[in-house]
Amino acid sequence: MKNIMRPREMELFAAICRTGSVTQAAASTGLSQPGASAMLKELEARLNTPLFSRRWRRLELTVAGRALLPEVTHALAALDAVDKLAQSVGHRHGQRLILGTVSATGASLLPSALRELQLADPDLAVVVRVGTAADVIEMAIQQRIDLGVVLGSGAHEHLGFEKIAELGLVCVVRPDHAWARRASVSVDDLVATPYIGHSRHLPVGALTSQAVEAAGNIWKPAIEVMQFSVACALTHAGCGPAVLEAATGEYARRLGLVPIPLWTEQTLSLSLVWPLARGMSGGARFVKDALTQAAANLPNTLL
Repeated sequence: MKNIMRPREMELFAAICRTGSVTQAAASTGLSQPGASAMLKELEARLNTPLFSRRWRRLELTVAGRALLPEVTHALAALDAVDKLAQSVGHRHGQRLILGTVSATGASLLPSALRELQLADPDLAVVVRVGTAADVIEMAIQQRIDLGVVLGSGAHEHLGFEKIAELGLVCVVRPDHAWARRASVSVDDLVATPYIGHSRHLPVGALTSQAVEAAGNIWKPAIEVMQFSVACALTHAGCGPAVLEAATGEYARRLGLVPIPLWTEQTLSLSLVWPLARGMSGGARFVKDALTQAAANLPNTLL
């Protein structure tokens, strides 16, 4: 008996659901646009029902498509689990830990936690997947990771969720900057000097703009960036203080910059997510405890 829906078609279907576009879905699955269109048309003909309808410039699921989505998601997660197991056969009976993280924690808190894990369990293989908070949450929902680290809320009905810290903001400066020996910086101090801020579409940028506007000031960074590594590079070059959250401030410290607490009422949650049905493995619990301890040592952080 032939499969009514092949794995490649499932991948395309899921990609169209994510992007709302056959063209973008084709690019993400390694297909040509004509090939993806033909595959979708053939699938809908085989199922004898349309799976998507066009609304403005975006494809949206039909009733049949919405009914199919949970089953496709579970099937892809199962296929991914089989693939991971096959890849790890022969390595300590297939045991490995797969982590998802946003880039900020991947560059700041996670390295020391993984070093501790290496020392405690040198035979455990580890895979780290980096994405946005939404990417990490989706990976956890699809059971493609054992544990995810996100900034902001990650609560979801299909996920285990635990907030391990509330991260405050820090200003990072060069060691020769006038603020380098200060215990803290106020929002008024910040807006009185040209500073580097993240786009307010990002969690740390949104938090900074809220703090600035709550103090009665106008959100107007001298340089606006999308990546914390660029912000640190600009500060290192002498372009001015950069505003980061406390975890990424530790990344800046390793570059030779000085993180100084920026006192505001606003904080950003540091949270962990994991597949609810699977529970948390021993390796994942070890990383959770190590991250919690690392967060406790950060400046301007509440537990």
